Amino acid sequence: MRVNLLPYQLAQKAGPNWRGVFTLAGVALLAAVTLIFYGALQVQVTRVQKDLIAMEQDYQQYQPALERQQLLQDLQARRDAMTQFTESLPGMGVRWNLIMDELRDIIPATVVLEDVLSDPATGAITVSGRSGSLQALAQFMVAIQKAEHVTQPDIRNATRNPDLGFFAFTMTCLPKVEGANPSG
Repeated sequence: MRVNLLPYQLAQKAGPNWRGVFTLAGVALLAAVTLIFYGALQVQVTRVQKDLIAMEQDYQQYQPALERQQLLQDLQARRDAMTQFTESLPGMGVRWNLIMDELRDIIPATVVLEDVLSDPATGAITVSGRSGSLQALAQFMVAIQKAEHVTQPDIRNATRNPDLGFFAFTMTCLPKVEGANPSG
């Protein structure tokens, strides 16, 4: 015969603690699943890193070609802009090389041209630039009035920049078309 001398509350707890066993088993199972997912994730991260390295090598391989393509696109854009400029005046007989040569020859030393544009609708040439003085700008206007290939200069604006000591100006003039009446 066996007699249990323990108090009643302790006697019932003497058996296996199933709650603790299941909790421990659940934690162990959760840890195992977490490790499996972590391992699978690491495999995918490694694969993605290898793909990125391969893509970077491909990019480095094609980088010179991409730079050449960009240069060609820039040159094409410049060529298109120049072509548009030379074809923008209406009428036959306008010779841009003569107009540009003449502007270069008649420009005073203290006048710098920054932009020469033409309006396709009116044929007017817009010249923008800087002048060291109003006298130099006036000399440039007189030279255009006497020029062989351009005429009718008109200063649209002239603004003095006191900090830099020059006048920024915008002037329009018209090309003389070959075979046209010089008076208009």
